[in-house]
Amino acid sequence: VRYLLVGKPLPRVEDSVRIGELLRLAVMGQAKKLFGEDAVPALISGHGLPPQNKHRHAFYLPWDSNGDGHIDRLLLHIPDGMHSEEQEVAEALRRIWSRGGGEWALALENVGGAEAGGPLLQTAREWQSLTPYLHPWHTKKHFAIEDQIRRECRERGLPEPVNFERLATIKVGNQVRTPVHFHRFRSKRGLVQPDRRGSFWRLTFAAPIPGPLALGFGCHFGLALFAPDPSTGA
Repeated sequence: VRYLLVGKPLPRVEDSVRIGELLRLAVMGQAKKLFGEDAVPALISGHGLPPQNKHRHAFYLPWDSNGDGHIDRLLLHIPDGMHSEEQEVAEALRRIWSRGGGEWALALENVGGAEAGGPLLQTAREWQSLTPYLHPWHTKKHFAIEDQIRRECRERGLPEPVNFERLATIKVGNQVRTPVHFHRFRSKRGLVQPDRRGSFWRLTFAAPIPGPLALGFGCHFGLALFAPDPSTGA
């Protein structure tokens, strides 16, 4: 499901994880309103799912669709598709808001498959970081960041990348950004976060894979989000 985000000022790409969390809060609130406190669909909440779920529940992904450095689209993505309950919640959503007073209206733009997500749901061989990747496990000998990315891909049924290029910076709007320019922490307390700094990557696969590609810590909320590398046309 793709939404247009409306309001002034629009949030910065550097605050993606904050906006992803606000989208989930709004979706959860709408689900409780429709179905009751104890009947939120598991694919929305991410709770009560079997261990083999492997990230098949909802992703709440902020996106800068025009490259100006501000978030203007939100994607609610469930990899295996929505049932009628999840779609009812998604279509009823009208706004997101923060306790600090920020509020943005949501206009439903598209519901469907890959065509609903735009470039983030394209199929490509080369993918480049839009937000920092935070490795989900502690690094150690023979388990570097590249090894963690390989493991994540295997666990999600994706092929392993055949090439890794670490990027010192990326362009956000007209600004050059390092990982530390981004908010890199979840608001939920008690989470184990092995990586507090983050890194940017260009990943190449042997054959095209479908998006969205989001890996690592906080990937369900806009961290470690990748997009097809625009320089390759892949």
